[in-house]
Amino acid sequence: MTRRSLSLFGNALFVFYCTAVGVYLLLRPWSARHLGIPASGFFRGFVSGLGLLHLAAGWSDLRVLSRGLGGPPSESG
Repeated sequence: MTRRSLSLFGNALFVFYCTAVGVYLLLRPWSARHLGIPASGFFRGFVSGLGLLHLAAGWSDLRVLSRGLGGPPSESG
């Protein structure tokens, strides 16, 4: 594998991680209450905010990934 393909694979994996964790953290505090999750609105908002940060990081890296998939840079001679 080339260095470029490894970099793109790493970016794709990071986008997947950020999306999965972001959605989980965004929705989990508002689902049915379970033991160990405080009922505080502040805590729920904090955890949901962390989910939004993960989604923003994933979106940012997805933009980098889409630019990388555009093709190899042309060499100007």
